[in-house]
Amino acid sequence: MQKKLGLISVAAVSLLAACNGAQEDEATETNEPVEIEEGNGGFLWKVEHGDTEVYLQGTIHVGREDFYPLNPQTEDAYDAADVVLPEVDLVNADISAFETMMTDRALLADDTTLDELISDEAYEQLEAILTDNGVPVELFQGFEPWFVENMLFAFTIQDSDVEESAGVEEYFLSRAVEDEKEIRELESIEAQFDVLSGFSMETQVQMLENSLATFDEADEELEAMADMWVDGDTEGLESLWDELEDSDVDNEYAYELNEVRNEDMASTIDEILQEDSGQTYFVIVGSMHLVAEPSIVSILEEEGYTVNFIY
Repeated sequence: MQKKLGLISVAAVSLLAACNGAQEDEATETNEPVEIEEGNGGFLWKVEHGDTEVYLQGTIHVGREDFYPLNPQTEDAYDAADVVLPEVDLVNADISAFETMMTDRALLADDTTLDELISDEAYEQLEAILTDNGVPVELFQGFEPWFVENMLFAFTIQDSDVEESAGVEEYFLSRAVEDEKEIRELESIEAQFDVLSGFSMETQVQMLENSLATFDEADEELEAMADMWVDGDTEGLESLWDELEDSDVDNEYAYELNEVRNEDMASTIDEILQEDSGQTYFVIVGSMHLVAEPSIVSILEEEGYTVNFIY
């Protein structure tokens, strides 16, 4: 399940969807036709209200340098934007406060240790992975499973040909700083950590044990996910979400990490549209937030907005 974190949580990696196929057919029937130019990446929508325009760009939180520049539609949408809205604003974040916040939520209580929570087999797998990465397993005995799972994802990134520093958010946020664009976050780092640390212990253990069992294939899966994103492979991305929902992982994971957050982020976008400042906004969120139902796109459509597929 580690690879899903690259699609739905910025905080998880320091930290996809499109409108091809059936969704694209619907857009062609109900929206003005658009001329498509080929390029890297995809998953761009646009919604308008009055004089205000909001672009919704699905991202991946890791990437490769050869992703860039992205397709002309996405690059033009960014250029037109007055305000850039990531899930969280990592540019202006207080890193020391960030680390304290994470540690406070990650520590186990009441002298419980990790080996008491996960199976003996899973603990042996964890010890082998950490040893291969030069880390004593004892350092993680006092941490909750969600935190350890995210550390495994960090190792997966190191073993793969993708990089966190080449992620799409990093690409646009770095440019936004250079271009002196306003940056406003849709969520907060604190809110994301509240979600990650708020899962029941049963769900945390399930997620960690699954990640340990599939760790050897995780780097290849992450690379395949990056290929899906840059190729605009909607069906591939949807299959990843279906795979998660069909797994034996508690439904709490999918509900809290995606559905609840989609409702909250869509609500913020709705407020921006209703405010009608006349500005152009460029929203950058993990692509699963735009494809996994109820998605931000479908929630806005239910609110009465016409959300046009661009790329």
